[in-house]
Amino acid sequence: MSLEYRIERDGDTITVAPEGDISLETVDALRDVLRGVVDGTDIAHIEVDMRAVTFLDSSGIGVLVAARKAAVARGATLVLREPTAMVRMVLEIAHLDGILMGDTAVN
Repeated sequence: MSLEYRIERDGDTITVAPEGDISLETVDALRDVLRGVVDGTDIAHIEVDMRAVTFLDSSGIGVLVAARKAAVARGATLVLREPTAMVRMVLEIAHLDGILMGDTAVN
């Protein structure tokens, strides 16, 4: 399993686009990337483009929730965009779809 990513900046928005499986084996890379984005820049909005994510387990969910909380603590937002059907299903089962996809303003 592998996870690659790209980071793009457009004004006050940074987009992180992971590609591959987000699982126990790859989650450390995503954690490091999101931590660097949240802590290393003065931005207002972070989007995580999930269209190329093929798998998401509970460790990945934990990293995404922690990154969102860290962003909110810094006065920024973090939302997931374009989740695959599998990712959306996992988030719905965990009742995190509204929170992580920006539909609900829960901290």
